[in-house]
Amino acid sequence: ATRWYRAPEIMLSFQSYTKAIDVWSVGCILAELLGGRPFFKGRDYVDQLNQILHYLGTPNEETLCRIGSQRAQEYVRNLPFMPKIAFNRLFPNANPDALDLLDKMLAFDPSERIT
Repeated sequence: ATRWYRAPEIMLSFQSYTKAIDVWSVGCILAELLGGRPFFKGRDYVDQLNQILHYLGTPNEETLCRIGSQRAQEYVRNLPFMPKIAFNRLFPNANPDALDLLDKMLAFDPSERIT
């Protein structure tokens, strides 16, 4: 399902389409290569977002304010706080440079994502 590779800003109505959306998709593919299976394998949009937040942690308030939809902002705010899980814990045998790149490609905030 293409939903597995969809950037969070698409689901949360951030302002505009940027290269960062494509970088996110490539990051999902890299995570899949490292782990041998799709990384964010959501059953629907809500589950997809919950999986992203489970691994990447709760976004900060500044990032939340850039979400275009008030409803989406409130949904994320009302979830329990989730800390980020370090990629080296998820992919312990991966090359550290690959994990560094993955961390930069899968930044929740598109303005912080490598492009």
